[in-house]
Amino acid sequence: MTDHATEFDYIIVGAGSAGCVVAEHLSRDRDVTICILEAGKSDNHPNIRTPMLLKEVVSGGPFNWNYETEPQQRLNNRRLFWPRGKTLGGSSSINAMHYMRGAPENFDEWGKMIGDPRWNWADALERFRRQENNNAFSGPLHGNDGPLHVQSIPKLNPLTRLFLEAGGELQYPENDDFNGEKQYGFGPYQVTMNGPRRWSAADAFLRPALERGNITVITEALAHRVRLDGKRATGVLVDIRGALTELTARKEVILSGGAINSPQLLQLSGIGDADWLRAAGVTPEVDLPGVGRNLQDHLDIAAVATVKTSQAIGLSMQRLPKNIYDVLRWMIRGDGDFTINPVQGGAFISSSVAEDIPDLQLVFIPGYSLNHGKETKMGHGMTLHVCHLYPQSRGEIRIKSDDPAEYPAIDPNYLATDFDLTALVDGYEKVIEILRAPAFRDEFVEWVHPESIGSRDDLVADIRQRAETLYHPTSTCAMGAGELAVLDADCSVRGVTGLRVVDASAMPRLVGGNTNAPTMMLADKAAEMIRDLA
Repeated sequence: MTDHATEFDYIIVGAGSAGCVVAEHLSRDRDVTICILEAGKSDNHPNIRTPMLLKEVVSGGPFNWNYETEPQQRLNNRRLFWPRGKTLGGSSSINAMHYMRGAPENFDEWGKMIGDPRWNWADALERFRRQENNNAFSGPLHGNDGPLHVQSIPKLNPLTRLFLEAGGELQYPENDDFNGEKQYGFGPYQVTMNGPRRWSAADAFLRPALERGNITVITEALAHRVRLDGKRATGVLVDIRGALTELTARKEVILSGGAINSPQLLQLSGIGDADWLRAAGVTPEVDLPGVGRNLQDHLDIAAVATVKTSQAIGLSMQRLPKNIYDVLRWMIRGDGDFTINPVQGGAFISSSVAEDIPDLQLVFIPGYSLNHGKETKMGHGMTLHVCHLYPQSRGEIRIKSDDPAEYPAIDPNYLATDFDLTALVDGYEKVIEILRAPAFRDEFVEWVHPESIGSRDDLVADIRQRAETLYHPTSTCAMGAGELAVLDADCSVRGVTGLRVVDASAMPRLVGGNTNAPTMMLADKAAEMIRDLA
């Protein structure tokens, strides 16, 4: 027996950034019922709420799917760790909280790729503004009364200030608002926080919507497949805490599991490349070869150095009294340095192959950041990441069997083109130059990575040995008009009635920046389209 209804108007699979937005939007109609399924548990945990504990959720644990890629041929056959959120709020509950929309040109390009003028920057901007509640910026490019709290980091680490100073020394412009008139330049990030705590999509959209009384949230619910009646989606077969349950959707099933889980569930349901499905033991129902293809991601390399200052974030005997004080203050008062985002400074600059907009994104951390936070190094350090924003490489997500609990094969196919490698090596050279700038002269001690500064070929070798994801997979169920398009312009799955995919997998192309805010914007537009057709 179940302790909830088994029939709803809408079933949303995935309570991440997109699923929370869709649920909130649809619930405005009090006459409909909505069920949102989440494979993970509740997000009520201090590791999620507390900004300084970011590495505790990124590096692994129960709120993380802890994926690994297939061996990457051009990265010394390494399997790369891919963290993705497995809890209410999805990856917005474990990310670095950066509020970044991407370049305006990205959204006009979407419209051209989709073949529908309704997707454009002017429309996207209005949705960003409606969602945003910004504590620092206002005017035509920002919103100040939306549900998504966005704020400036209240206390920048002294090393972060040196990073910004270094940018000026190298003739890069200052930019205090990467979501303003331009991306180019150096500045601090804004973050999705409300005062001292993380503000995820679950906080911004799902929790307020629950007060309407027409949303049922079911956690620890692993979807097995979408139920089909011919070419119509009628519900979901789902394992809820060990009990296999059939849920019926009177109107639509909406997949919001993200760039990995959504194509996986489509394939498990018999929707995808027919040859792939047969090889995995799944009977093809709808031959849709683009499902799982077109995978895009931001590949990242970081320069790391030891510094003199004890003000860097990290562990040392010198800093131990401050660490203890910060923990006690956080436990007793809920404030202090433990509530400040450690990933603070950023920049958008251009490689030698860039076109009209920046194609490199920099992320500065005033501390050691090694192997997704899995490795701890005593002492004081600083880390400067760079990723290539517009890769040409395309990968795939492909199920290995008909077992919903078995992770799919994740093959991002990194550095498949010389273009991508050139851009990333250019970026690596630039971050090394920045950390050698006069601003850091009194702090810099020695390199940790790269171990030595040699030729460009040496940097290529280091990239192949150490490059990692920057956590932005997209486009595996892309909207579009071509042969590999999976979705129509309203996020409907081609060849199936009553089924949509609304999440980052629907993006036709990766944006020039972090993907959380664009995913929520996309979900808002898709949900409006769903309501308009209801």
